[in-house]
Amino acid sequence: MVFQMWSMLHIAYIVSPVVLAILLYRSTKHRGYEKNRQVGIALSVVAVLILVIRNIDIWVRTGFSYEIIPLQICHFANIVLLLAFIYRNQTLFALSFTLNLPAAYMAIVFANSLSNYNDFWRIRPQAYFWGHLIIVVIALWAVMVKMVRIDMKVMMRTIRLMILLFISAIIINNLFTLIGMTPNYFYAMRPENGTPLEIFYNLGDPITIGFFVLLPIYWALTALFAGVIVAILYVLNLGIVWATSEQSSKALVKES
Repeated sequence: MVFQMWSMLHIAYIVSPVVLAILLYRSTKHRGYEKNRQVGIALSVVAVLILVIRNIDIWVRTGFSYEIIPLQICHFANIVLLLAFIYRNQTLFALSFTLNLPAAYMAIVFANSLSNYNDFWRIRPQAYFWGHLIIVVIALWAVMVKMVRIDMKVMMRTIRLMILLFISAIIINNLFTLIGMTPNYFYAMRPENGTPLEIFYNLGDPITIGFFVLLPIYWALTALFAGVIVAILYVLNLGIVWATSEQSSKALVKES
């Protein structure tokens, strides 16, 4: 079986993270913080295990590859979510919601990479399918159960962390070219095929200084685009918190 873009399976894939997050919220909304934190840790461990199984499959089939280093946004998200739940770190929670969630959801909507596999049931496409889905579910659910609290102070720390991670990805991507590898951590060197980032990439030519490749127009426009997404998600976070608070208040009134 080959995954087909905009098939019924793909449409279900796009809708399912939101549906599953709501169902998970409805089954856990009356639990305390610590019990929900344990749920979050358990789900994050599952996500990490999916990534580990994928990486083992790559190692067995091809040996060492830059793909097994979890520095791609969605692979990195598994670790971010797990650490956020373990250490109750609001900056990491905010990073997972404003960076990892939109990146994972974009990978679900623009799942061109998934359609490139000859057999959908093999380990790597299955890891892609379930890995991205569970990231979106966990990140949305964490906001719904009020484990994520993003104020302006947290948001500014998160933006600084994003900038640091992106700059680090640029440096690491370029260093790998010295050993003949061309990773694309954080999509810093080229966009995923079929995504809106392709438009930004095609607007300028790369600048090469020695082995170091610079893409100033692509980076600037991507940063601007990311800033808009972060602002939208910040407002969405406030909306989700308000909506879930309203539901909790109504439930308390009914119980009384």
